[in-house]
Amino acid sequence: MTIFLISFVFPINLSEIELKYEKSIIATISKRVSRRAYDSKEIESSKLKKIRKILKNGFKGPFGGKSRFTLIDCVSTDTSEKQRLGTYGFIRGARYYILGILDNDEQNIVDFGYSFEKIILKMTELELGTVWLGATFRYNQFKKCTKIKTSEYIAAVTPVGYSLEKPKVYEKIISWGIGARKRKPWSKLFFLENLTDSLSENEASKYATVLEMVRLAPSARNEEPWRIVKEKDSNIYHIYLKLNRRFSDDSLPSMKQMDIGIAMSHFELTAKDQKLDGKWVKKNPNIDTNSKNLHYIASWIGK
Repeated sequence: MTIFLISFVFPINLSEIELKYEKSIIATISKRVSRRAYDSKEIESSKLKKIRKILKNGFKGPFGGKSRFTLIDCVSTDTSEKQRLGTYGFIRGARYYILGILDNDEQNIVDFGYSFEKIILKMTELELGTVWLGATFRYNQFKKCTKIKTSEYIAAVTPVGYSLEKPKVYEKIISWGIGARKRKPWSKLFFLENLTDSLSENEASKYATVLEMVRLAPSARNEEPWRIVKEKDSNIYHIYLKLNRRFSDDSLPSMKQMDIGIAMSHFELTAKDQKLDGKWVKKNPNIDTNSKNLHYIASWIGK
């Protein structure tokens, strides 16, 4: 199998990269679905050029966490070899992959999820299919496909390319198995003042669309581990990570932290689309979590 590295290892730019979206982010989020079966045809050179431009600088999330991304092109006449490169059979026919890379010392995985989701949404805007892969990929084989420092590791990958027009049977089975199309109701995700009283769309007011786009965000096993609490009579929203069992704050599961970053990305991008100014801060409101295995992550301070 021949593997060509399309992009190079660039030094991380410490300034946050602001991706430009040409279409409504609401339409893009609503449109995107995870795809696992691909046509192996080439991506047009004009689109590859755009992707290279997007990936050439490092990314920095809202809390300063740095990450970088690279694109690889897997050229092989042996389809089985191509499948083995990827994903234990979960992904088929993919020629291109984007690899998300973190430094071993980089602790803020939330920032990584935030940055990678921005890239994935841009791929959707370019009419390219993607699917988040945080565990179901062959790490050592992907590692051979790119220049990676000994101090770095691949945190997640996504295939990128033209998905088959009609989902294959196995795609439908996987989607059905994880409930990919299902989403929790508002009453399970969004709350007012505390973690008991649910938040209605009317109470969310101008942030209702923002929260709906968060509700549509992808997550590992479609568990939607975010819980958001709105402060009464304000545009302040606190985001928590909900886990199924107890963890210490310094040992939270990586994939769940990525999920929170994805949700934060949807929140911020939609807020900007709706002309709602604000920023992310860490300012724990110390809301009583009633031992619900909830971990405070961040707060959106809206103007």
